[in-house]
Amino acid sequence: MNDVLTFLNSHASVRAFENRDISPDDEQTILATAERSPTSSNLHAYSIISIRDQEKKQQLAEWSGNQAHVAACPLFLVFCADLYRLSLLTAERGYDFCGEYTEAFIVATVDAALAAGRALQAAQALDMGGVMVGGIRNNPSKVSDLLKLPEMVYPVMGMSLGYPVAAPKVKPRLPLPGLAFAETYQIDQIAPAVAEYDRIIDDVGHLRHREVEKDRYPDYSGPYSWSEHSARRMASNSPNTLRPHMLEYLRERGLLRR
Repeated sequence: MNDVLTFLNSHASVRAFENRDISPDDEQTILATAERSPTSSNLHAYSIISIRDQEKKQQLAEWSGNQAHVAACPLFLVFCADLYRLSLLTAERGYDFCGEYTEAFIVATVDAALAAGRALQAAQALDMGGVMVGGIRNNPSKVSDLLKLPEMVYPVMGMSLGYPVAAPKVKPRLPLPGLAFAETYQIDQIAPAVAEYDRIIDDVGHLRHREVEKDRYPDYSGPYSWSEHSARRMASNSPNTLRPHMLEYLRERGLLRR
């Protein structure tokens, strides 16, 4: 495996950071590298907001489910799906704008996610670490007001960045046959891959003392496997899991109307 592949396969989330700043030059390198990520039709349907202000980070930490690393990190990035900039270009030319369609929403969301992944890789190449923060969607209206997001823009995810206190542990992934198929979707590959992954996760102890909504399953006596953990996650009716407010919020911002 060459050095680039070794680097790409070394990803691990980091939530504990040294008390050390990220230089403006390194920040610009991260942002410029993120901009080189793929973008549908070269539309650049996303924006990135850098946040260093401590009060803003503290507020975002609280709104994201009291995630302490958001307030503690030296640099917090918010990746937004952004159709506003394109709406301006369309209006300037007197054209009808079709950003309310679902496809436009998907394009912008994918653009933002691709940029976020590339930004994290750039930070890791600079000896930093970070973690994606979907919790900013817990309170998207408050986040939008705080960051003064215009219509047709919404926060897809945040990212805490900094220098790791310790080297993070690389988490095993689902065996490839469970999610990579040849020619057609291979349903019969899923069960053996999941069974193998359950054994792997149990061996490394990743889910010990991390049971999802334990009180809802008082009679459960089986092993707390990845499959059990994931099934409970998808069965959760917690508002912070389902975020039922998102559809109304997105439509209020002019998105997902068709």
